[in-house]
Amino acid sequence: MQILVIDDCDMFREGLVALLHDSFQNIAAIEADCIASGVEAARLHHHTIDLVLLDHELPDGLGVSLLAEMRVEYPHLSIAILSAWEDPELMQRTLKLGAVGYIPKNTSTAILLSAIRLILAGGLYIPEGLLSYITSEKSQSELAVQHTEHLTGRQREVLALLRTGLSNKEIARELSISEATVKAHVTIILRSCGVSSRTQLQYPR
Repeated sequence: MQILVIDDCDMFREGLVALLHDSFQNIAAIEADCIASGVEAARLHHHTIDLVLLDHELPDGLGVSLLAEMRVEYPHLSIAILSAWEDPELMQRTLKLGAVGYIPKNTSTAILLSAIRLILAGGLYIPEGLLSYITSEKSQSELAVQHTEHLTGRQREVLALLRTGLSNKEIARELSISEATVKAHVTIILRSCGVSSRTQLQYPR
């Protein structure tokens, strides 16, 4: 597994890389301290990078601008913003640009690692503050549809069957996978879509 960390604060970046090495097996971390070095690292390693953790405020530009550029140049890359900024409008903007998560820097270590694991599993991490901001503007079902683009192919299959009203057992039989695997996919789908129940996964009318 390979993660690119782009952050200009040496102490934070090095501490994060150490945490990743302690928490995940067989991980290779690539470090960059500005947009220019991040662009070069992505150019060299984009085929093998599993996740980009991108700071927003960098010495030679803004992370959101680099996010937009990388999403065009390397649409297969999973990019999460990791920033001290907690502006709900900025968080929403990054998600609209295709970020797979927005992780505030003051997030606890446990939540940070859970967010990274969720993203690596194909999910979308939305901090509580942003989730309540979005749901105050949109219905839960609209939010669910908006974020299905971040699901893996298998999770999309599970979601499609969920929307037909099938149970986990019936989905497992339909896809020839275990019921436990279906349950794991359903958990990721609910979190990724920002909803709390299966009934909220229906298409908006």
